[in-house]
Amino acid sequence: MVISMEPMIMIPQGMAGAGGYREHDILVVTESGNENITKFPYGPEHNIIK
Repeated sequence: MVISMEPMIMIPQGMAGAGGYREHDILVVTESGNENITKFPYGPEHNIIK
């Protein structure tokens, strides 16, 4: 089974960095576990554009 997830983080208008930011993961799920084939780093520190 393949699962595609795309959570979104929203920062309200008027705040620094306002807008929407998405992270995207594709998981391959098997009887013995799962594997994230996207291999993209995730978390707040990776949502910041410098």
